Formats: sequence, C-alpha cells, structure tokens
Amino acid sequence: MSIQAIMWCVNQDCDTTTTKLILFLLSNYADEKQSCYPSEKHIAKLAGVSDRTVRRSLKYLENFGFLRIQHQKGTSNRYFLSVDTHDHTPVDTNVLTVRTPTTTYTKDNTKDKYTTEFEEFWKVYPRPVNKYQTYTKWKNVVKEVTPKKLLVLTIRFAEKTQRDNTEEKYICHPSTWLNQRRYEEFVKTKTVTSLNNIAG
Repeated sequence: MSIQAIMWCVNQDCDTTTTKLILFLLSNYADEKQSCYPSEKHIAKLAGVSDRTVRRSLKYLENFGFLRIQHQKGTSNRYFLSVDTHDHTPVDTNVLTVRTPTTTYTKDNTKDKYTTEFEEFWKVYPRPVNKYQTYTKWKNVVKEVTPKKLLVLTIRFAEKTQRDNTEEKYICHPSTWLNQRRYEEFVKTKTVTSLNNIAG
C-alpha cells in the first residue's frame, strides 16, 4: 500500500463517485513505483459494480491522465498512477529512475496563463470545477470552434440549467462537457441571454 498514492487520490476530482472509488482502490494497491495490477473482475467485486463500469471508469482515468495502463496478455493489466506529476502525465518507472523537470509551467503558476476567452467561458459555466483540466480540453475544442461561438453555446447551456433548476451535482464537469462535445446540442437554440445576466 502506498500512503503517498492514497493521499494523492483523496485530492483528485473525477467524473463520478464510482470512478473516484476505483482510483482509490488502485491507490490502495499501489507499490513503491505507484503501480498495481488487480484484475478488472477483482476491482468490480470490491467496488460493487459491473466489469463494464470498471472498464468505463478506467478509460476515463486513462484519458484524463490519472493513470497509464500497461496492457498485458494472459494476466492482469498494470496500472501506473500519476502521483508525482502535476499534469497527470504518467512516468514509466521501469525506464526512468530520475525525472528532470523540463519546464516551470505547472498547475501552481497557470493562474496567469489562462486566456481572456477561457476566463469568459469559465465565468459562465454553471459548475466551474477542475479549471486546469478544463483549460486543456478548452484549448483543443477552440481549434475547431471559435471561442466566441463556444461561449454562446455555453451561455445557452447555462440558461437551460437555470430554466430546469438543475442541481449542481447533476451538471457534468466542464472538462467532460467539452470532451464529449455536448456543446453541439445547443447549436440550434435561438434564444441567448446576455453574458452579464448569466454571470449574475
């Protein structure tokens, strides 16, 4: 068991409580290299969910850089937790014994790195959580959709949550909203409330 991995896990935000539980279980099994290899069936049994749910959560954790999966034939996969990195970029401890920093751009100094367009998006999104992770996804989206258009679609989404009185816990994280391209659901909506009204 790695105390460091467990403490790291406690401070992470995941898309669902099930995903967080699975990350916790993996952290509990982590060795000195922050890796473990429980089977999906074993994880499912401990978490009280189906194998399919486990695979979905593992996919999320891999996509968002919480871990790296080393697929192995004839035995359980090995999971490397991104405990020692700020950007969730996993390090293969079988290859690298010393990690030399190559940049000073970390979570701690990104507060001055966000663009004005992203800050506008962040201001109107109805559940602003995981800012750094969201910014990474936002930069990918605006390669295809202009920041101005994306902001309009975000306002429309915020309007809908207000009209429906949606509880915050039922509103997906902004990084998920962007990654799953849910903004496309609001392209045909005609009514748009002003930015000032949405921002309150």
